[in-house]
Amino acid sequence: MMRLGDIAHAMGGRVASENADRKVGPAIIDSRDSCRDCLFFALGGTSTDGHVFVDDVLENNGVAVVSRGHMREDIILVDSVEKALLDAAEWRRSSIGSRIVAITGSSGKTTTRMFLTAALECQFSVYSTSGNLNNHLGMPLTILNAPEEDPDIIVLELGMNHTGELLLLGKIASPTDCLITNIGHAHMEFFNTIDDIARAKAELIRTVAPSGTCVIPVDEEILKRTAHDCTLNIRYFGNGGDAWFEREEGKCIVYPWKKELKLQFRGDHNMMNAVSAVLTADVLDVQPDRSIDAIAKVTPAKGRGRIVRAGGLTILDESYNANPDSTRVCLDVLEGIKGNRGVVLGEMRELGEDAPAFHIEILKKADSIGLDFIILTGEVYNSVKSTAVKTKTLMAENWIEALRMLRNTAPPECTVLVKGSNSLKLSELVRSVEEGV
Repeated sequence: MMRLGDIAHAMGGRVASENADRKVGPAIIDSRDSCRDCLFFALGGTSTDGHVFVDDVLENNGVAVVSRGHMREDIILVDSVEKALLDAAEWRRSSIGSRIVAITGSSGKTTTRMFLTAALECQFSVYSTSGNLNNHLGMPLTILNAPEEDPDIIVLELGMNHTGELLLLGKIASPTDCLITNIGHAHMEFFNTIDDIARAKAELIRTVAPSGTCVIPVDEEILKRTAHDCTLNIRYFGNGGDAWFEREEGKCIVYPWKKELKLQFRGDHNMMNAVSAVLTADVLDVQPDRSIDAIAKVTPAKGRGRIVRAGGLTILDESYNANPDSTRVCLDVLEGIKGNRGVVLGEMRELGEDAPAFHIEILKKADSIGLDFIILTGEVYNSVKSTAVKTKTLMAENWIEALRMLRNTAPPECTVLVKGSNSLKLSELVRSVEEGV
């Protein structure tokens, strides 16, 4: 366990000298997770401030990191709680001897991380990001909560929506290797071009240790040039690369190993995620046959390709998030399914001034694949809803109204894709269908 005095010093903070030897346990940012010896970072939020809950944490015999108030028992006083969290993680990382694989990309990060973790666990002790702890708050928490005894490999998921974020997170993570899933039109509100996104993703490559390995898509020139400049070992996935897949007589065959993979996820995009994980595990000396068998057992998480059958509906649950590229490939999956089909599409956010054009493109695609209905929610979809001219199209004010429309509109035995930005809470629609409420 970490000593209070040591971690306070790493954060540039102050702590009462008589408490310097106190041991602290798990790092948290949500006071509801408080427990004995926890280390609570009292971060400010959009709706509340963590400082409000400091006394609750202390009553549970925890320790709090604060930037306001006076120094007292079981308190570390710092200038900035957010910076303190990052500094603490960097300090903790310096004592970790594990091999660290960092994963980023415009989409598929969490699924790929699940695949890679399963593959590596065939042979190694592995600790990895849980849930969606991949930003400037979540990733430091993951590092701080790493096991005291170093695992063989740590798999970290890193997200970003601004230039410079991956340089910051990468500097803290100090990865020995990295995997970039793809470059797509996510967070376009903060970038001018798709090449700008590629350059922002390439920041992670610049933080990889010398002689480390970089696993990237075969057709991403900016990533390729950056990896070459950093003199990393480069492995490519995709057609023409070091690993790829082909569909043969209804089977998915992973090459060059010529091994069938029966994935529990739909869509070629998920197959490519799996291929990238097999290739990365191969770099780390896990036999591809073992990796493929392990990945075949991985089941989708909520909101990330899970299939829910309830109330006469089959829901393709992609409710966690949405961008134009991921939505398009999900519509491709839906197009290949026979029978009654429909969609509930939530607005795709952080797309900037081109947001209407991206939503029009998605609506044109949805309108072209012979659906029974399209249910939309979100302001941008409302502004372009007339784009759909062939398919019955309904506009919902929120997920609750979308659920009512779905129940009133969907024909029997209907397959429904549910996909939208997380803030629209379409996961609640899926939950309600699943629980019959």
